[in-house]
Amino acid sequence: MNILIISHFFPPHKGGVETASYNTAKKLANLGHNVVVLTSKCEKSSPKYQKMDGFYVYRFRSFYPPEVRGIPQTSSFGIMPKAIFKLPKIIKKHQIQLIHAEGRLFPITFTTALFNKLIYKRPIYLTIQGRLEIGFSGLIENLFDKIITKNLYQKFKKIICVSESLKKRLITFKIKPEKLIVIPNGVDLTVFSRNKTSKYLDQYLKDKKNFKKIVFVGRLDTQKGVEYLIKAIPYVIKEVKKVHFFILGNGNLEAQLKKLAKSLKISSHLTFLNMIPLEKMPDFYSSADIFCLPSIHEGFPLSIAEALSIGLIIVASSTEGIPEAIIEGKNGFLVKPKNVDLLSKKLIKALMLSNEEIIEIENNNVKLANDKYSWDKITQQILEVYRESLK
Repeated sequence: MNILIISHFFPPHKGGVETASYNTAKKLANLGHNVVVLTSKCEKSSPKYQKMDGFYVYRFRSFYPPEVRGIPQTSSFGIMPKAIFKLPKIIKKHQIQLIHAEGRLFPITFTTALFNKLIYKRPIYLTIQGRLEIGFSGLIENLFDKIITKNLYQKFKKIICVSESLKKRLITFKIKPEKLIVIPNGVDLTVFSRNKTSKYLDQYLKDKKNFKKIVFVGRLDTQKGVEYLIKAIPYVIKEVKKVHFFILGNGNLEAQLKKLAKSLKISSHLTFLNMIPLEKMPDFYSSADIFCLPSIHEGFPLSIAEALSIGLIIVASSTEGIPEAIIEGKNGFLVKPKNVDLLSKKLIKALMLSNEEIIEIENNNVKLANDKYSWDKITQQILEVYRESLK
């Protein structure tokens, strides 16, 4: 098949949509399909056109609105005017048979959807990663779904949801159930596997010996609930002295979160890390003991799949798609969002597990990652959707 993947963001830019788009393109290309990616030119050093891991990438300059305080990720709504004009040529040159858009809110997605309906007339698919339901952004998302998703996106062949909860939510907006299919995000198991000898995080601990390490990975914005993790730290270190927390990511709340940590006098137990090269991420996870994701809302975060593949104990919010991967006590612990008291208790419980319990959870999570969240298996599911829809 000749497949066009449209994703506003793509590596080297880092994020969930980018990783999902890249792995989908790479795995499809490995299976012998002709894959073309259209994306924005986020890095100055990125070429406008390149062959990358068996597929082709076109990058176009994007124009962004300013970041608006209190409205997460407004700077993500970039517009790529030239990409719209080049689309017909790309479709013709590569004899594109179908289009797969990643991320519903990007202007390139709904512009392509509209033009496809009027001009290109190719089978088109959409993967939806998640929702924001908080504050002004939540209102915008609901309005978007009532207008764009309901009236334009459900004209697509299929809408791929990363969780059952996301599918159920779309049905409440009167999206036809037969248009929706659940395929979770995954992890590349050829990259993410446990390195039991990794001591990557020890470089930040100096003279701290035999400390347990708890890590968070993600954007530093309201949705991810990092403030609740920071507020839980004083309660955790009161019970467990030898523990250190790592927060990996950046975002518009970074300065505020660092100020909160300072005010709680926990800076000696907490390290903020801005960026780590992708090739070092398996070592980063492997040198940790617990992965914590205190999100207020999520679809199905890639970081959960990555933590599973390493075998980490997971303490995460019981929101959206997360409980579809985490069973209380079997492979991790679930917490009601924003509940600092319960979060601290579950973290302490995870820290107090015996070696036998830790090994059992590690084995459970690695097996789950292999059985359900391997990108190889997920790509096969995506291919089945293509083939079924094209019959």
